[in-house]
Amino acid sequence: MKTKSKITAYIVHSIAAAVLVLTAQIGLAGSATWLSSPQDSAWENANNWTPGGPPNGPSDIATFAQSSQTSVNVSTLEEVNSIVFTSASNSFTLNIPADCFGCSGGELIISGTGVTNNNSVLQTFVVGEAGQIIFNNTSTAATAQMRIVNYDLGFGVGGQTIFNDTSSAAGASIENASAELGLNGDIGRTIFNDASTADHASISNDGAQLSHGIGAQTTFNGTSTAANASIDNQEGFGFADGAAVTIFNDTSSAGHATITNHGELEEPSLGGVTIFNDSSTADSATLIANGASNGIGSGAIAFEGGSTGGTAQVMVFDYGYLDISGHQSGVTIGSIEGSGNVFLGANRLTVGINDIDTSFSGVISSDGQGGSLAKIGSGVITLQTNTCIADTVGLILVSDSIINLDFTGPPDVIASLVVGGVAQPPGIYGGPMSGAPHILSEFGSGLGTVEAGPISTLGNISTRAFVQTGDNVMIGGFIVQGAEPKKVVIRAIGPSLTQYGVANPLLNPTLELHDDTGALIASNDNWGTTIIGGIITSDQVTDILNSGYAPGDIRESAMIVSLPPGNYTAIVRGVANMTGVALAEVYDLSPAPDSTLGNISTRSFVQTGDNVMIGGFIVQGTQPRSVIIRAIGPELTQYGVPNVLADPTLELHDATGALIASNDNWQHTIIGGIITASQVRDILNSGYAPGDPRESAIIADLPAGNYTAIVRGANNTTGVALVEVYDLH
Repeated sequence: MKTKSKITAYIVHSIAAAVLVLTAQIGLAGSATWLSSPQDSAWENANNWTPGGPPNGPSDIATFAQSSQTSVNVSTLEEVNSIVFTSASNSFTLNIPADCFGCSGGELIISGTGVTNNNSVLQTFVVGEAGQIIFNNTSTAATAQMRIVNYDLGFGVGGQTIFNDTSSAAGASIENASAELGLNGDIGRTIFNDASTADHASISNDGAQLSHGIGAQTTFNGTSTAANASIDNQEGFGFADGAAVTIFNDTSSAGHATITNHGELEEPSLGGVTIFNDSSTADSATLIANGASNGIGSGAIAFEGGSTGGTAQVMVFDYGYLDISGHQSGVTIGSIEGSGNVFLGANRLTVGINDIDTSFSGVISSDGQGGSLAKIGSGVITLQTNTCIADTVGLILVSDSIINLDFTGPPDVIASLVVGGVAQPPGIYGGPMSGAPHILSEFGSGLGTVEAGPISTLGNISTRAFVQTGDNVMIGGFIVQGAEPKKVVIRAIGPSLTQYGVANPLLNPTLELHDDTGALIASNDNWGTTIIGGIITSDQVTDILNSGYAPGDIRESAMIVSLPPGNYTAIVRGVANMTGVALAEVYDLSPAPDSTLGNISTRSFVQTGDNVMIGGFIVQGTQPRSVIIRAIGPELTQYGVPNVLADPTLELHDATGALIASNDNWQHTIIGGIITASQVRDILNSGYAPGDPRESAIIADLPAGNYTAIVRGANNTTGVALVEVYDLH
């Protein structure tokens, strides 16, 4: 996921900014008031102040009242106890550094009372080009009508506002500008260190609007807190650093803040991000991730390291998401709601500690890594669709803690179900009104059901192609998924194909099985004679006969193997380098919810006519299975494969032989059959987009049944191609 790369970049930018503190010596003066008719705009000019100025000492007070010069430039290091705007003052702008092209540096340290605004007009502090405002000790920004803008125009170091010790942002409005000028530009930052607080400030981090820009940042370090602040991370346009970000490091806290991460419809865009690192905590914050309805530029909330979720209320909308896949263990949050996504990885997300009622219609998934959702507390989560929990995610319910299944239709398939600490057997479960075979009060008053254990799987895989020699033999790949071994029979069929009208069959096929290291773990030549070796330790002829999958010709090959989860490759060759059409097949002998066949592929030389490549697979169960089917050619060259099929086309047929979908070049969807809308965005989001636009891909939700994928070369071209089927769950 892209979140990981963004996190790394953001942390680097934050660290670089935190060490930027100017060390110039302070020339002491005294407390003073800015004149009504000053000589110029320079803070450092004594002629602009009443006697004793300019203020430049830890006990000095700088006062601003009525003046004809309301733009004040700070070009060197100045320190004051406080800045006071009188009840009769104008609206001033303090520029740090001076407001001129190419000016840089300047630092304003406020180390006493802070900023006091005694009237209702806005006072603005503009910090750019390596300028800094630093609040030390117990100093505070103004309680209202104070605006701070941190920015850079492309000279290398952005302006920043830093709160140290126990200082406070009070009620200031802070805007951190993005960098828009690529490699030479920098961003505006606000940094909270030590035990400082954002109090009830309003902070906006701008997202970059140019393709090479960098999003602005707010960073909390030490034991600092966001307190009751409102923080907006705006969307960005372009590359990985374009979105705005708020980062919590060390043991910092989000407090009671409201942090919103915005999404954007425009492509290519990136949503705002909030990241919790180290031992930081979300505390009792409200965290919002908004996403665009097209899946582009989605806001994100990420928990990393040993961070904690506290009692935070997490809201994800559209394609906005919560990501805990990079956490070191698992995360507990107050609640989850919305229509967005939750990515678990191998971790457990525990929700409900804040005891509020919420509704969720998004998707909670683990990318097949075994993550789980645990529900605690007295609040009710209402799941509004039968796809809320992905089928590789386990569900854990504390007794009497309710998840209301408020949907109709097929069950929501889940990997496993634990209630009150007791693992439930595979089956369909629901609440008292659902009519499910297994009733649990923990599933509330809704009509929906869940099925523990996958309700549909990919199985019984086959590919037919013309087997040549050398690099052009037939190579089939498949994956065993789950926690338990899978028992399969693998076959290489040739002579038997003649009874189906197939010309030029491979008369004597041999079969090899390799593991994910490439090691040969089993082989066969003529199924009636077992080859002992590797994982085959005894004669298999009787077992093959009893399986019901004995080949129809003694020259054909077969083996029965029990395979632990992992990647496997079956290679079909001809004895003595003979060539011909062959069929490579894998049949599941132990259908079970704790292990499945999935993500299958075959590589072979695609010819024309009857010698194109034909892949078959079966969806088993009672519910549809979402898969992506690909025909790969040009990108095989990067793996050293010669004579690739330059422009592969793909057809998908059902059990009757009817064409139900087709594609030629995956970036151009062919509408027809079961494909009713453009699939380009879905293919990109699947993670399985082909690497070359000439290659083909189809995403299909397939009901249980037999399917055939046919790969040809456009305009009857020939070459080596790969046909693949990936299980999208």
